[in-house]
Amino acid sequence: MKKFIAGLLAGIGICAATTVVAAAVNEYMLTKASYPIYVDGSKYAEDKWPVLNYEGNTYVPLAKFGDLTGLDYVWNDELHRVEIFTEPPQFYSDYNGVVPNFAHVANIDHGKRVSMSDRKSVYYVYDAVDATDAAIEQYIEVLKKQGYSYNSKKSDEDIDYYSKDGLSVGLTMLGYEFNVVITSD
Repeated sequence: MKKFIAGLLAGIGICAATTVVAAAVNEYMLTKASYPIYVDGSKYAEDKWPVLNYEGNTYVPLAKFGDLTGLDYVWNDELHRVEIFTEPPQFYSDYNGVVPNFAHVANIDHGKRVSMSDRKSVYYVYDAVDATDAAIEQYIEVLKKQGYSYNSKKSDEDIDYYSKDGLSVGLTMLGYEFNVVITSD
């Protein structure tokens, strides 16, 4: 009987401790949104990063939201927070302030940010109308002032690369889009 009472008290103690720990956790029940999301006329549909709904509010993963809208964002490890920039910053945040931002140089809206699966490359897509010859030449001059030099070994007829300290910035026109491709070598 003493063993039974001791076991019962131990069980009650464990249950009470579990209840205290569980009370500190908030749970939210999100469901996959049953409606489409369109950004500039293009439907967002990605199974790996779905749009979610919670009590009538729509949630899009931050990385995908930034990619869709062109907003620049960065995780500030020192302050332990996410920082979102609504104006094109002077530098792309992906590479800690060492790659000038084409949108800032050309004084145009953000480009669409696309992360590559290799985790070494990011590219920004801009409307070709905004990528005038003068804007591209100005951007190349800014790259050169930052210490980037033309990389003839990496460049080809479709893309011109400028490199510095293990980073390469590629410039290419594809149809109606101008792309800035940033890769770490």
